[in-house]
Amino acid sequence: MAFPLWKTKPPLDAPNAGIWIGPAGRSAKDGMWLGSLAELGPAKMPQVWLSTAKEQVVAVVGKRGSGKSFTLGVIAEGLALASASPHVSRQVRKRATLLFDPLDVYWTTRLPVTPSTNEEAHRHFEMAESSNLAQLHFNVEAWVPGTSNRRSTDPSWFGTLQLPVPLLGLEEWEVLLGVSVMSEPIGQALADALALVRTGYHQSGKHIPGSTIFDIPRLIDAVQAGTLASTYHAESLRALRQRLSSLHATGLFHEGGSSIEQLLAPGRLTVLLLGRLPQSYRAAVVAVVTRMLTDSRSEVAFAEKRLALDPGLTDEDRQHLEAVISGGVPRTVVALDEAQTFLAPGLSSPAREVFVRLVKEGRNLGLSAVLATQQPSAIDQRILSQVETFISHQLVTTADIRAVQDNLKSSLPDSIEFGKQEMDVASLLRTIGPGQCFVSSADMNTQVRRSFVMNVRPRATVHGGIEL
Repeated sequence: MAFPLWKTKPPLDAPNAGIWIGPAGRSAKDGMWLGSLAELGPAKMPQVWLSTAKEQVVAVVGKRGSGKSFTLGVIAEGLALASASPHVSRQVRKRATLLFDPLDVYWTTRLPVTPSTNEEAHRHFEMAESSNLAQLHFNVEAWVPGTSNRRSTDPSWFGTLQLPVPLLGLEEWEVLLGVSVMSEPIGQALADALALVRTGYHQSGKHIPGSTIFDIPRLIDAVQAGTLASTYHAESLRALRQRLSSLHATGLFHEGGSSIEQLLAPGRLTVLLLGRLPQSYRAAVVAVVTRMLTDSRSEVAFAEKRLALDPGLTDEDRQHLEAVISGGVPRTVVALDEAQTFLAPGLSSPAREVFVRLVKEGRNLGLSAVLATQQPSAIDQRILSQVETFISHQLVTTADIRAVQDNLKSSLPDSIEFGKQEMDVASLLRTIGPGQCFVSSADMNTQVRRSFVMNVRPRATVHGGIEL
């Protein structure tokens, strides 16, 4: 498919290896093919590659239908490629990828494009074949949150995600139950019940010992303890038990739950299908799983640094550290689609606070983040300011365009022309069509470091956003 070319100045000096963006991109060794330059100049359009040599924060933005989800899928493909295809992806040190999917459209990243009776799907196959992207294979798993959310139509390879109940913080409980621990009797009763489960309580004259490992039925039992009955109104306790019972019925919560080590492996894309959950449950899944990841990586990253930097290690020390690293979570890219629903400023949000830590401390923990959103203006500025590479599809509101412009990390073109029309960046972002985007990165391997227009490469896998 032919895309229009933009005339921008000053021209980019593309090296023979193509344009590489992202940290350590100048090495041109570890990265993925994103697309090609869409600007007049070179006779042959140079490829654009996203370096994956180091940890980073990337944002893919654009209004609905602009190609945002398509581009996030391109990035996911580059991280999950199972076959040796250096023309598509060169992952010297393979990372795990964890993708939170509120629209349930990325499970198809497991399916290579093939000839199809669907006109749009067949068009994608023809584009992939012409770019030597057909018949590639990808390492992808998808997980359904909760046993009650499984469907008879689900593929047999879908896993079932369960959250460990003991790892839920008060903020997650508040979101899940729709209560306030500080101001509502139901919330205060919940906090007291959690304390009783951990310290022990009496029920019908019998002592129930405390434990840090518990499930929702044990929590419901603690709500019925005489200690709470003498403190809270019976209606408040009844309402709390009902809400906890509803949570338990989802099959999403378990005393042990799915471990983060089960979910992640180097070179694998793990898709969590959040579209089957209410928004409050989605936020809890994002918060708990991301916290599990950051906590685990904190220990592994410390072991990696000791092994690399501590000259006083004994053989026994080294064996122990190597065991921690091999049994722990690999370096991981966390991708969040529809990020505006989780990371907006304002009211308390457990998912937002966890992501603030992720983007600020992730480099030290071996964690990268890719955020995709329709509304960059709706993302907490603490998160948006950490973005090093923006991939901007069409935006229409002044607030969203300003949010991108205020956070760009490379200079703007001196001039932009489309046909015979001169434009500024705001006009470009309002005009740019599907398949093209405006890219700005803090690190580039070109002498002229400026933002540029890119054609996104075809997908090698089925795009789940296709309308049937």
